[in-house]
This record gives sequence, structure tokens and C-alpha cells, in this order.
Amino acid sequence: MTALLPRPAAAPAERTRRPVAGLTATAVLGLGAVLVLALVVGGAATTASGSGALVEWGLPVATLAVRVAALGTVGALLFAAVLVPGRVLPRASRRAVRAASWWAAAWTVAVVAEAALTLARLVGVPPWVLGAESVRAFLTQVPAGDAALGSAVAALVVAVGARRCAGSPAARVLLAVAGVGVVVPAVLTGHSAAAGDHLAATAVLTVHVVAAAVWVGGLLAVLLHGRDPAVLTRAAPRFSALALGCAAAVGTTGLLAGWSALDRGTGLLAGLGSGYGLLLAGKAGALAVLVALGRHHRRRTLPRLAEGRPGAFRRFAAAEVAGMLATVALAVALAASPPPAAADGPAPAPAAAGAGAAAPGGPAPSSVHDHGDLSVPVLVDPTGFTVTGPVRAGSVVTVHNPTGAAVTVTADDGSFDAGIPAGSLTSFPAPERPGTYPFTSRSDPSFTGVLVVG
Repeated sequence: MTALLPRPAAAPAERTRRPVAGLTATAVLGLGAVLVLALVVGGAATTASGSGALVEWGLPVATLAVRVAALGTVGALLFAAVLVPGRVLPRASRRAVRAASWWAAAWTVAVVAEAALTLARLVGVPPWVLGAESVRAFLTQVPAGDAALGSAVAALVVAVGARRCAGSPAARVLLAVAGVGVVVPAVLTGHSAAAGDHLAATAVLTVHVVAAAVWVGGLLAVLLHGRDPAVLTRAAPRFSALALGCAAAVGTTGLLAGWSALDRGTGLLAGLGSGYGLLLAGKAGALAVLVALGRHHRRRTLPRLAEGRPGAFRRFAAAEVAGMLATVALAVALAASPPPAAADGPAPAPAAAGAGAAAPGGPAPSSVHDHGDLSVPVLVDPTGFTVTGPVRAGSVVTVHNPTGAAVTVTADDGSFDAGIPAGSLTSFPAPERPGTYPFTSRSDPSFTGVLVVG
């Protein structure tokens, strides 16, 4: 008899959760597919560091999680601070602020995971092998570590502060803090940090990431928190005006940054045929599609929204957000891929043992060593030391040893003597007096170098 009884109807909340969970799973799988394909096209997937497949593939995934969580944080705070403000926040804005707290908490966790994987990749060991000294040196002496620390602190401040946020003035402060967390990694790491015109490249990238965060995060927040037609009618026109300026800024700065990266390598036309160039072209094409969708919003869906018909706006906004997040995945792969200058440049010359010191006025020896994004004063290679440049008197000298053998950095005059474990970042204080300090390794006398202290 029980088999003949009708199945009880699902509760409304359950009926709502099922489509949302399905859409979330589809979005995650779609973003993952775009990211993997873009990594293969850009050549980042073929780079091996010795740290294992978990690090090689997990790092871009963690970076994408950082980007998405940061966008969600910025967008939710923008909703409460600018789009639907109030000295006492309206109900929709209060929901957005609470969501910002959760987004920021996810951002914090993702930054920690990204930092651990970044350090593992730089040192060339699995993340569970990392030592405390390597972590300390990474967070205090390496730009990538500084960026991770600053971003994590900003995200944590937002996660905690949003719990007590009750008005737009406080939301604006938290939005500024989140903006700092977005900008710091762009300023300290990536291709712009290594460019010859560092200040100009950094300014361009800063404008690019801020405009993109406001544009993508803002539309995501309008879609998620503008469920009430009255709230959506208020927020959408404000965001449309803001999005127009952001789209122009993203497009202009993206073209400038891409042009600069390609022109520094094999040339603009040749660079467009590289994996990096293909990703850049794909990102530019995606931007053109997003601009066209935005134009459709302004001409068609916003008037319908004003007439009390929000369905068209929501459908196009959902499609636009999906395109935006796919473009973010392309951007992550683009940042992880070697630009033509690195991918197609001349093959590095082998370093001679003991040829670690740079000749006065000559190129830094690091130009013939491949250590990824890591920039430290002293590098250890299987054949000897590389000193990348002078250090300040009394400063901290960081040594990177990605090899499988422990060495020492021992000054001939005894002014410093530091043990450098295998697969580690380690630091020691530079001498207090300026001068030239030859050094060697007690474990292998053929390892020699000269530390210039200014």
C-alpha cells in the first residue's frame, strides 16, 4: 500500500536550493574547463618546478578562487556603499554586507592556499615539506609573500568588519580596504613588476584590476542582491553608468598592458601567434562581447526594467556574469603563462661554477638563470652561487636554495656564516660596513660568490 501513496511535495526552500546548487556546480565545472584549456594554450601547464602536479595545477585554481572571492567581496560592498546606500542600510544592502563577510572569509582562505602553493612552487618542494624558516622569509622578504600577507590581512579585516557594518559610510571604508587587498598583488607581483617601465606598467595594471573588480563584482552583486524588483530598479541604472566607465578603463588598460608585453618580446605581430598572444586575443574578444551585452542592457533591458519587466535584465545579466567569470579565468591563465619575452627569447647560457658575482656595470647574473618570479639577492644553483645585485648595509639577505643539497654562505673574513638547507628560503643579516665580501660554501669550495654591501 505504501508504494501507491504519492510522494510528498518538496518544500519551497528545497525547490529553491536544488536549482541554485545545480547552477553553482555547472558554473564551477565551466570555469574549471576554461581555466585548464587556457593554461594549456598559454603554455603554463607545461612548466615544471619539481614541486609536483598538485602545485602545478592547484596554484592556478587557488588563484582563480582568490579572484572570484575578491570580486564577490568588492561587489557586495559596492552594492551597499554606492548602489543601494543608506545611513541605515536597507534590507537588501544588509544582506549584501553579510554576504561580503562570507566572500571575504573565503578570500582569506584562498589567499593562504595560494601563498602556500606559490612558495612550494618557488622553492621546488611539495607544500607539506615547507619549513618555518622558508615561510618566514617568504612573507617578510619576497614580493609575492608581501602581496599575499597584505591581501590576506585586508580580506580578514573586511570579513570581521562587515559583521558590524550597519551603514553606507562604514561600507565605503570596507570597500576601500577590499580595494587595497585587490591592488597589492597587482603592484608587487606579475608581469608588470618585472617590466622595465615599472611605474607606468604598475599604474596601468592598478587601474585595470580596480575597474575590473568594480565592473564584474558590481554586476554579480546586482544579480544576487537585487532580487526585489524595486531594489533592482534602483540599483541597475546606477550600476550601468558606473559600468560604462569601468568597461572603457578595462579595455584601454588591457590593450596597453598586452601591447607592452608583446612588444617587449618577439615583436607585436610575432607575439600574437604565441600562446600568450592567443590568450590575450581571446580576452580582448571576450571584452568586446561583454561591451556589446552592456550596450544591449542600456538600450533594451533597462527600459523594460523601468516598465516593471525585470526578466530580460536578469537573463542578460546572468549571461554577462558568466562571460565575465570566464574572462577572469582567461586572465588567471594569462598571468600564469610566459610572455613571448620569456617563452621565445634566446636560450639561457649555462652558468659557470663560481661565476656568481655580477661584473660592475654588466648584466645581473640572474639573467641567465630561471627562477620564475622569485627575486632574492643570492640564488643557489647546482653549479654555484648567483648574486643578483648589491644589498644595503645591515639589511636582511635572503638566499634561495631550490637544489637537493644543503650549502653554507660563509664569508672569507668571517663576517657572516649561514647554513642554507636544501629546498628552502633562508636569510641572514648583511654586514654593517659597506664593502665587497667574497664568500664560499664550506660544503663545496667550488661554490664562490661576492656580496656587494652598499
